[in-house]
Amino acid sequence: MKKLIASLTLIGITLTLIYAAAPAKAPPLSKGGHWKAYETALKKGLPKTAITHLEPIIKETLAQKQYAEAIKAIGKKLSLEGTIQGNKAQEKIRRLEAEIAKAPKEMVPVMDAILANWYWHYFQQNRWRFLQRTRTGAAAGKDFETWDLPRIFTEIDKQFTKALAGKAVLQKTPVADDNDLLSKGSQPDAFRPTMYDFLVHNALQFYQSGEQAGAKAEDAFELSANDPVFDSTAKFMAWKIKTTDNESRTVKALQLFQSLLSFHKNDKDKSAYIDADLARINFGKNKGFGEEKSERYRSALKGFISVWADHRISARARFHLAQSLDQEGDKVQAHKIAIQGRNAFPNTPGGGMCHNLVNQIEAKSSQVTVERVWNDPQSEITIKYRNVDQIHFRVVAENWEAAMKRKRGNPQWLDQNERKALLRKEIISQWSVKLPPTKDFHEAVKTIKPPKGIPAGFYYLVSSHNKDFGAADNMCFYTDFWSSNLSILMLTRSGHGLV
Repeated sequence: MKKLIASLTLIGITLTLIYAAAPAKAPPLSKGGHWKAYETALKKGLPKTAITHLEPIIKETLAQKQYAEAIKAIGKKLSLEGTIQGNKAQEKIRRLEAEIAKAPKEMVPVMDAILANWYWHYFQQNRWRFLQRTRTGAAAGKDFETWDLPRIFTEIDKQFTKALAGKAVLQKTPVADDNDLLSKGSQPDAFRPTMYDFLVHNALQFYQSGEQAGAKAEDAFELSANDPVFDSTAKFMAWKIKTTDNESRTVKALQLFQSLLSFHKNDKDKSAYIDADLARINFGKNKGFGEEKSERYRSALKGFISVWADHRISARARFHLAQSLDQEGDKVQAHKIAIQGRNAFPNTPGGGMCHNLVNQIEAKSSQVTVERVWNDPQSEITIKYRNVDQIHFRVVAENWEAAMKRKRGNPQWLDQNERKALLRKEIISQWSVKLPPTKDFHEAVKTIKPPKGIPAGFYYLVSSHNKDFGAADNMCFYTDFWSSNLSILMLTRSGHGLV
């Protein structure tokens, strides 16, 4: 979305918005003296002075109907005023509500969306308070600092609903190419072509949040894996959802997906349509329930990939399909699908996601465990490994007393310098072990016997995937042990503390 994402730093967080600015009737004010004076005052640590330079910007942008620029200036003003008065989110929310009440109608949808995000951020900052509050039957007052979880979620929902109320106008409002307000993104403009697209996706982030479960009604709508959410796009769009839970945010999310798909169904460039459809399928995975969910989810992804294989978004679908298979244990198929996505669209976010998953599946790993005392009869070394065909070992001697003093009682606590020092010590014994390949990318286990003839004393067993233990791209693992002719067998009688 190059030149699409505007970042307004408000209430101490960066809120990312996508919106359209009205056609400018004058040169952008951001290039004028007021913005420069504002920036200068901020650098000098003079927030009150900075506010005085924002006031004329707000006045002029409103007069010239440069609404995006006006929202930017208002947001910065509210942020500074709130910071001066203690940096309290609740104060900024109240000030924004007052600004919305007097703002031109063209600005209200975006400001409502900002307000919804501010409430959402306030909840996230105070999550523990809301989760501890008991739901009451009394009507909630205007003081949102006393609200319970269902009440604040209702308010956030209300603000998003208000923001989307002007659907017809929002769908005709394209994203403006305004370099002074919008920063470059990584996706084409076609993924979020209108204000409506942004506001819907913004609301969906809230509707599918995990905390929604804590605010369910008694007759809450439950999304079944057998519902049309995983069916073809046409069947999903035709789905008439029946429920007595009229305020269900899951239902609202599903209806928003239906609206988005219907809006973009006949687009020449199908990017926004395809993106919304994939998001619909993933929503079903995150919100649905039932034994068939995983299979239905993967089936929907396969159908999606089949239809849209030539579009870059299919790489994201391949990632989600591969990830699901990987989590279910089918790493071979997951690896195959991720490679397909990576190779088909290597320079896209989906291709990058597939690339990372391939690396994750192919990643080498090993864990070596030994008995703490080596003596006769010989103890064993257990190697748990994945994607490693050979492990190299070294045994180096260490001073027990010095190690205990240095590590405060635990010889396993080694910092980087101490590990490097161990690699420089005299090698008491070294050998290599070939391992059966893990063709299925799953962890395997091999047990070997340690070498004989190690003198009594304290040692570290150092294991490495690379024969050159000190190689820059290598990782070594350190396990301490004793070699001794003595051993102690301890038997504990449960419940008596006797040995």
